[in-house]
Amino acid sequence: MKNLAILIALFAAFSCDYVENPLGDAIIVDPSCVEPTFAPNTNTKRNVIIEDFTGFRCNNCPAAAYQIDTIKGNIGKQIIPVAVHVVDQFAAPDPSKAPKYQTDFRTPGGTDIWTAYGGVIGLPSIMINRIDTFNNPARFQINYLTPFNEQVRKLIDDVPVVNIQVKANYIASKSLVCAYAETEVLSTLADDHSIVFMLLEDSIIDWQLYSGAGGYPFYSAGDIPDYIHKHVLRKSMNNYLGETIITGGSNAVGDKAIWPSSYIVTESSWDPTHFEVVAFVYNNRTKEIMQAYKANVE
Repeated sequence: MKNLAILIALFAAFSCDYVENPLGDAIIVDPSCVEPTFAPNTNTKRNVIIEDFTGFRCNNCPAAAYQIDTIKGNIGKQIIPVAVHVVDQFAAPDPSKAPKYQTDFRTPGGTDIWTAYGGVIGLPSIMINRIDTFNNPARFQINYLTPFNEQVRKLIDDVPVVNIQVKANYIASKSLVCAYAETEVLSTLADDHSIVFMLLEDSIIDWQLYSGAGGYPFYSAGDIPDYIHKHVLRKSMNNYLGETIITGGSNAVGDKAIWPSSYIVTESSWDPTHFEVVAFVYNNRTKEIMQAYKANVE
């Protein structure tokens, strides 16, 4: 959203309001969205996003999903899974197998993330807060065969340098998702930081191929017709790069701001009762996600 002329044109076309980012960018939000009131943010923990690159024709991908489920079950809400369906070989619908594997879970934003952060080691692979120092040589993605519980636990006791909380709602009459995030600077930040909004859908029942490896106790090997696809990325609401909200060195500790995003859902197969919004703030130089938050869409 760096081109103001494009934003003005979009504003005219879609009759959306926009708010001025103090850094100079315009952030579009539908005028039907109402900014909420946030209570004081008392969170003292760092949340961890685990991005799971997957596909419904990837037979080892359920093993990675099960590892993430187990970690989240042991740690709790600090763990925020995001399933990103990528790679044509594993995620593209296959007409020859109809009625199996006909849903396209891929998204442009998901493909952008996959490409920008490696996209070379195959599926399944994961990223933990987009940190590249867990690997030698450095890379963002971790192969699912590498146990990653230890890497996650290294982060959950970190004191956050920025805090975030999110509220989101769905206006059914307009098929509109409204999301707002409040950010608070907790430490002096030398680098620029950006905010990203993602729309997820949880608990989608669809086909999945499974090798039987990885110990997932609820499924047998083969073509699974009723696999539960969890926390599926549906839309990068403000593109995968987001908007810059903090200029390094110019923000004071304690600075707060509220950032909006919205999306009109045109896909009739999506279920708004299972929508989630994930928002996170990341360091523009290192790409590391510094703090994140998941809100169910009300």
